[in-house]
Amino acid sequence: MSPDASGSSTAPATTEATTLSTMPLMEHLRELRGRLMWSVGTVMVGMIIGWFAAQPVIDALTSMCTVCDRGFIAVRVLETLVTKLRVAFIVGLAFAMPMVLYQIVAFVLPALHRHEKRYLWLFLPGASLLFIAGMAFGFTFVVPRTVNFLVGFLEGTENLEVQPRIDDYVSFMTNLVLVIGLAFQTPLVVLLLTKLRIVSAQTLGRYRRHAVLVIAVAAAVLTPTPDPFTMFMVMGPMYILFELGILLSRFL
Repeated sequence: MSPDASGSSTAPATTEATTLSTMPLMEHLRELRGRLMWSVGTVMVGMIIGWFAAQPVIDALTSMCTVCDRGFIAVRVLETLVTKLRVAFIVGLAFAMPMVLYQIVAFVLPALHRHEKRYLWLFLPGASLLFIAGMAFGFTFVVPRTVNFLVGFLEGTENLEVQPRIDDYVSFMTNLVLVIGLAFQTPLVVLLLTKLRIVSAQTLGRYRRHAVLVIAVAAAVLTPTPDPFTMFMVMGPMYILFELGILLSRFL
């Protein structure tokens, strides 16, 4: 009788312990799924908006190449469609960035302390604004100079007419704009690391030379081409923004 009683009493306890240990994980997975669905759904809505804005954006991108003598070509059946979808995705990502960042912040927020939550909520609007500002900076200043420098290497050569493929050209331009938008997050990342006391502003200041090396490696990895010119066009703003992050962390 005793063994049966003890067995019957331990079985529910074991089941309850198993339920308690697995429930938090399942809850987290359900929450993660919901937040991913919100993020993906917002990007899809942004892509629909971006589809209608894609043609003016493509026209603006192609007009930046002043050394493309005969315009552009499309050699694959789906090339023009893929090009338009690519631009629509970039526009949709910019549109959805505030919602995507909000979902990320809301997911990790319960695990943070009160002062950490405050800094994370301050990070949210700044990250969205800097991402859009970075894309605008890249679109206006970096991309036109980069593409004309790279395409115009052999300008003036006899029997040479520059006529890039539209998919390669737009892919290069949009990837570069996206990378610069991400690079503009540097000051907020530095500010967040210092406010969370992971690293101090004084330590970052002392290791500037190491930071230059890290930024150079990051710029080389992030830029879509192996040429040093494009890397330096991304590296320069990243280092300036790194110094801005140190300055903000000392006064905020």
